[in-house]
Amino acid sequence: MDGSRLVNSFITTAGRLLALVMLGLGQLTVAAPAADAVAPDSKTIMFVCLHGSVNSQMAAAHFNQIARERGLPYTAISRGIEVNSSIPTRLRDNLNLDGLGPLNDVPQPLTPSEAAGALKVIAFDAVPDDKRGVAEVSYWSDVPLATRNYDAARDAIVHHIDDLIPALTERPRPQETLRGVVTGIDERNDRITLRLAKDASADFKVQDGLVFDAVRDGDQVEITVENIDGAKTIVGLKEE
Repeated sequence: MDGSRLVNSFITTAGRLLALVMLGLGQLTVAAPAADAVAPDSKTIMFVCLHGSVNSQMAAAHFNQIARERGLPYTAISRGIEVNSSIPTRLRDNLNLDGLGPLNDVPQPLTPSEAAGALKVIAFDAVPDDKRGVAEVSYWSDVPLATRNYDAARDAIVHHIDDLIPALTERPRPQETLRGVVTGIDERNDRITLRLAKDASADFKVQDGLVFDAVRDGDQVEITVENIDGAKTIVGLKEE
C-alpha cells in the first residue's frame, strides 16, 4: 500500500472510531438520570410554595434539622411553582438566627416526575395539575408567609412537622381486599353492609363519608379494609 492510501485508511479508521465514541457518549448522556431526580422508593419529603423561595425553603430546613436530631431516614427538599430567582435576604437572616440556612441558593422548579417520586408532597399554595402530575398533595394552608411573620410561620410549620413524623414512621396497618354486593347503607352510623361469598353478610365502618355518595343498594363493589380501633373499616372502595 502506498503512503497516500495508508494515510487515507488511517484517517477513515480514526474517524469511524471517533464517531462510535461520540455515539456511545451521546447514548450515555441520554440514559443518565437527572442529578436531582428522586427515586420512586425514596424517603424524600417535598415542600412546595408559590415561588420556592420562602415557606418551602423554611419548612425543608426545619424538617431536615428535626429529622437529623431524631435519627430519621427522611430528607426534605424545596420546590416552587413559579420560581423566584433568589432567596429573600430576610428569610436567610431569620434562618441563620435559628442556626439554619435555605436548601438552595437558587429556588428549584417543581416537576411532575419529581413530585411522583417523592414519598410525600406538602404544599403551601395551590399546585396546578400539570405541575403535580399523579402525585397526591397535602396542604398546610394555615401557615402565614414567613417573610411577613417568621416566628408565626416557624411555629406553625414545626407543629405540622411534629404531627407529620409519627404518620411517616408508624407501621402501616395490614389491609384486606373483599368483594361483595351492597345490601345496607347506614350513613348515620357510618356503616355499610355487604353480602360476601356464600351469602355471608358483614358490616363495615366507613372512614370517608364520601363513600356514601358513591354506592347504592345492590352495587357490586370491591373494598379495601383495615382494622381501625377494633373495627373493620372501609378505606377504599370501587364499583365493579
